[in-house]
Amino acid sequence: MSKRDDIVTAAVEVFGRHGFRRTSMDLVAQAAGVSRPALYQHFRNKRDVFTAVAARVADHMTEAARLARDAEGTSADRLYGVLSLKLEAAIGVAGARYRQELVAEAAAMGVTPLESGLVAALADLLADTPDPSDTAALLLASTAGIGQSEGTPEELRHRLRRLVELVVGGLGTPVRSGS
Repeated sequence: MSKRDDIVTAAVEVFGRHGFRRTSMDLVAQAAGVSRPALYQHFRNKRDVFTAVAARVADHMTEAARLARDAEGTSADRLYGVLSLKLEAAIGVAGARYRQELVAEAAAMGVTPLESGLVAALADLLADTPDPSDTAALLLASTAGIGQSEGTPEELRHRLRRLVELVVGGLGTPVRSGS
């Protein structure tokens, strides 16, 4: 692994622990075990480091989503596998108090959405449904909501499993329209 890769690896944790605003180049350099001048040989500023971190996370999520999509098991298992990547990111990658800040900062910078690989994998799994991409985006938004709700990680995982069961099995009764 290159020195640049080592710095990005260290920066993932630093941004997750401190958020974007409180992360400094000093913190990144310390975590990576390099001097500030060495850090600046690889990155111009904190934005460059953050962009590299976002790209790394997106690449890992996309690859994991492909693996979950193509795994053995039922459709529900594979759907849960892809969605659980979003849930685990929501409850684990960044401290809860910085999660929204990091997402907002990435959006403000125009960084490629971290979820594009998840949407693609979900849309593949939902190809036989109407509007697979819209349905995939809805499921990801629902998963994000579950990740931000109160409860232990086990409770949140159970809620996600229940959501998948409802989606795959339908509600079991017709939904009435109008009054």
